[in-house]
Amino acid sequence: MKENGLPFPVSSIEFDKIYRVMEMRILLGYTDRELSFLLGYRPLYVRDIENPLHTLRYTPKDTNYLLRIFDCKLPDIMSGKIDEPFYQIIVNIKSYAGGITYTIFRDLPEQPALFKEFTRELENSSEPFENPVYFEEINNFITNLLSGDYFTSPKTALEIFKYCQSHLGTLVKPQILSVVMGRFTPGKKSTGLIQTKNESGRTVYQRIDKKL
Repeated sequence: MKENGLPFPVSSIEFDKIYRVMEMRILLGYTDRELSFLLGYRPLYVRDIENPLHTLRYTPKDTNYLLRIFDCKLPDIMSGKIDEPFYQIIVNIKSYAGGITYTIFRDLPEQPALFKEFTRELENSSEPFENPVYFEEINNFITNLLSGDYFTSPKTALEIFKYCQSHLGTLVKPQILSVVMGRFTPGKKSTGLIQTKNESGRTVYQRIDKKL
């Protein structure tokens, strides 16, 4: 973690990409936790990346994966060229009861220039779903997939998400799918799902058949 209020260098193209991706996920209505789920990473992965004081960055493999998630082209989330290889940035933080506001400046010779400002609300993991019927629709769909051969081979969250969207004929909320998948792991019943990691370090889901 970098220190609040003091200038420090960041790779300009990687730093720029972070907030282009952030704008794209907001445009598509994804929370940071939902994007983490679709990437196949821990829930706070994207939140940490978007924290300007954190050193975590999207990897090249993440960048290619993001293109699949957003169904977009590389220029939509990454600049082709930035003349300065590094930015000197200053981050100011204001905390309040509901969250934190980050104000990012580029430390230029003339005077600091605003780069990005955003507010991070406090997490509310217990937020209720607006449409419980829709939740059950997705739950029933995954249940049917589990009874067939779909999960006999490992599936990433993104693969499951896109499969659900194509077969249900509607936009699927990643948060709901994430909770539904949690219902079937770690396989408490005779038939369930286990979570492992693939060669890219992303979470995959596969059926496990237990003997009663």
